[in-house]
This record gives sequence, structure tokens and C-alpha cells, in this order.
Amino acid sequence: LLDQGRIGPIMDSEFDLAEASKAHARMETSTHIGKIVLKVSG
Repeated sequence: LLDQGRIGPIMDSEFDLAEASKAHARMETSTHIGKIVLKVSG
């Protein structure tokens, strides 16, 4: 199903690695639905 594009991951929010504390705070609220992603550039 994933290969066919019929299902996929649900993303809640995306943060730069420098904003990891904000991402952690978002996770601690327990109000998110889906994944919280940290972006690493380089």
C-alpha cells in the first residue's frame, strides 16, 4: 500500500534541528497527530 501511494506517514510539524527544544515542547503537549520532524541540513 505504501509503494502504491495509497497510504503514507502523517506529518504534524517540521522543525530545524536548531529548534529541537520547540519540537520537544510540541511533543510534550500531546495534542499533535502524526510525526514531528527535525530537519538536518548538510
